[in-house]
Amino acid sequence: MKKNYVYFGVLFFIATFIFSCSSSDDNIPPNDDSGNGILSFSMLTANVFNFPNRGMGSKEIEFGSLPCSNISPSYIRLALKDSNGNCYVGNNATGFFELQLDPNGIDSDEDGEMDLWNNLEEKNLKLPVGIYTLEYFAVIDKPGQSSKIIYMSPRKNGEDDPMQFYNLVTASLPITINIQEGVKYNLPVEVLCFQKDLAFDFGFMFIEHEDPNPFYLCSK
Repeated sequence: MKKNYVYFGVLFFIATFIFSCSSSDDNIPPNDDSGNGILSFSMLTANVFNFPNRGMGSKEIEFGSLPCSNISPSYIRLALKDSNGNCYVGNNATGFFELQLDPNGIDSDEDGEMDLWNNLEEKNLKLPVGIYTLEYFAVIDKPGQSSKIIYMSPRKNGEDDPMQFYNLVTASLPITINIQEGVKYNLPVEVLCFQKDLAFDFGFMFIEHEDPNPFYLCSK
């Protein structure tokens, strides 16, 4: 699915504003422990190509095509790092957090295709207050080791590289998250259709397996 970059940038800004605002209605239920906040996610598909790259003036970069799978997204898989640089261990044997998505996606631009999904409300993360970074974010067809990656959020590692896919999204990984006590925070994350042989262009140095070790990710 191809979208206009300017349109998607506006969409992402609006989604960030709506989802990030907190009010008394967003407070954690009373039975939650003090000293914690709630984190949820929205995934937005952004398969965008051939637009003027930021910092490259009027040049256009040919990224080619990333064909999307016809498999419906079912779970998100993510890795978090705390402010001390430690990997925050997930809820799955892989070491990642795996959160189920609401199967009812949203057609945000009314083009007949679903392009935004939220994780199920009951699958939100309860995290101790503090600053975290989102180090890895993939969308998969089912939980566990036998899952298939459908979408992935690109990552920027160090120096600028105009040919890597982080240039195709408004906010690439790692993303900083501020968890506050008693506050529910929703983080919209842009994702691109995933191809295993282009893992390097997504910013990940893995070849043999679709998923790197989460503890390796947090050590970067």
